[in-house]
Amino acid sequence: MPSVLAYHRPLSLDDAGVLLSNPNHVLLAGGTMVVPWARKPSDEGVSVVDLQALGLDQVELDEDRLVLGAMVRLGTLMTDDRVPGFLADLGRRELPSTLRNAATIGGTVAAAERDSVLLAGLLVHDTSVVFHAGPTRPLAELLADRRDPGRAGQPGGIITEVSVATDGSGTIAVTGRTPADVPIVAAVARRTTSQLRLALTGVAATPLLVDPEDPTADLTPPSDFRGSSEYRLHLAATLAARAMEVLS
Repeated sequence: MPSVLAYHRPLSLDDAGVLLSNPNHVLLAGGTMVVPWARKPSDEGVSVVDLQALGLDQVELDEDRLVLGAMVRLGTLMTDDRVPGFLADLGRRELPSTLRNAATIGGTVAAAERDSVLLAGLLVHDTSVVFHAGPTRPLAELLADRRDPGRAGQPGGIITEVSVATDGSGTIAVTGRTPADVPIVAAVARRTTSQLRLALTGVAATPLLVDPEDPTADLTPPSDFRGSSEYRLHLAATLAARAMEVLS
């Protein structure tokens, strides 16, 4: 029995919201995660709600912030001159080249993968997330909710855009099993005239902002086949120091 029961392509955000109020309807952005999942055998099946017709693929500069529609592809981050070079590089690191032209910025935020260097870059770039018929929330706050077992789950509503600060300079320090592999731990840092921000991947359920002066405080990284908790803590301290040294 096929798992996908119906395909919807709404022409307004309100219509999309109504469709997604049904628990058996799932949002389809780039499809890199939803499509493989939805094709698996299921007793109940799902209906997909495609956002491609809603005009959420715009890139705009608003003073010192870059506004990215939720359907902006990661491939666009690499080629649009308005995107800070550091974020363009993180977009290039995020996925294999075969997936970057499908995956979206909104999907990256919603997935909240713990190893996402792009998500860490968005954190240090003071990103805020805009929801349809909902509040604008700091990305750091959304990810904190995802790490809280009592509040974990999908973001509350349809993400329509993200707003990213464009000033400052950034750097990344990583350790992986191979140069092409997803990093076991990554430290992503950004310095502006007024502050230094540091985010880590691979040490919690999502990337998270940490104190540059004490980056491993209160961290209990998960252990897996790529490294123990103690090893990840060691990497976090070492990579954070390297990243901050570059920006000093």
